Parts: sequence; C-alpha cells; structure tokens
Amino acid sequence: MRLLSMAAALAATITLVSALALRAADPMLAVAAVAAVAVLFTWYAQLHSTDESSGLWLANPASAVTLAIVRRGSWSTLLPVLAAHTVGAVLGGLAALALDDRLGQTIVFTQPSLVVTAVGAALVGLVGAWATLTIDGGGHESYAAVPAIVGGAVLPLGLIAVFHPAAVVGLATAGLVPWDVALVAAGTTLVASIVGAYAVAVLVPAE
Repeated sequence: MRLLSMAAALAATITLVSALALRAADPMLAVAAVAAVAVLFTWYAQLHSTDESSGLWLANPASAVTLAIVRRGSWSTLLPVLAAHTVGAVLGGLAALALDDRLGQTIVFTQPSLVVTAVGAALVGLVGAWATLTIDGGGHESYAAVPAIVGGAVLPLGLIAVFHPAAVVGLATAGLVPWDVALVAAGTTLVASIVGAYAVAVLVPAE
C-alpha cells in the first residue's frame, strides 16, 4: 500500500511538472524539464528493485506493463498499479487546473489529430519499453529521458507527457489536452509497451 501511494504521488508530481513545463519560455526547455524529472523518478524507483522484481513500475505505468510481460513485475498487482498512477495523475491535473489562473499562458499552439497521436504514441511506447528493459538490465537511469525527448520531437507539445500514460490523462483533467486525444495517447502507449517488451525479448533474449 505504501508503494502504491508512492506511485500515485510520483504520477501527481510528473503531471504537475508537465503542466508547469507547458508554460516555459521555450519548448526545448519544457521537454528538458520533463525529461529530467523522468530520470530523477526512475533513479528513485530503481532503489526499490530487487533480484526478483523491478521497482521501475513506481515511475511509470507503461514500465509496469513492460515489466509484467517479461516477468519482472507481478500481474496480480498490475491493475492496482495502473489505478494508483491514474488517481495520482488526476489529482495532479486537478492541482494544475486550480492553479491555471496563476500560471499564465501555455506554449501549446496546436493539438494533434488522433492518427498523429496514435502513431507518435506508438513510437514513444516502443522506445519506452526498450528504455525500461535497458535500465532494469543495468543501464543508466538517464535512458529514461529518451522516451520523453522522442515524444517532444514527434508530437505537439501538449502531449509532452505521452511517455507516461497516466500523466496524459492528468493533463486532460487540467484542460490542457482534449480527452479523446489523451485517451488515444495513453492507450496506444500502453499497447506499444506490450509490443515493445515482446520485441526486445525476441531480439535480446535473456541469458
């Protein structure tokens, strides 16, 4: 229960950070800020990893799905994990919505079509699965920045948190992303995380 609460708190924080980043003076600065937070939270999550299971599910629900596929996470706790991240992200979105009048204008200019959203989120989900398994296999936590940077490069800035499906829902709660776009982005990222986990397992089989 304590770890689920922690996952919710991290999801709330990254949602709020993403909402604040959308008020940055420069898009590159916004993406860099979110990527830095993703790396920090991944480092923290890694502290909870053991030989039997990975702690990376704390940082990202997409990572939780990827880890369950490769048996580095528990299927029995997957739904509670996803729920905890979603609840935390919605609370973070509500906090951003409450602060909206004090934060100034966003730098979001366009909203993507559903097709663009799905294609971009699929790419981010695949890259995210690779990053998760690379970090869990002993790679540096800085790899966690890659999905965030890829998302910032291929999608409009409103989907700055596409690598974290729950945070995208939180941004929709804050009124920064249309709900249909947010749900397509979140769902596609999760599905791509599953595909990516299988692809990595095939291409880089465990020894």
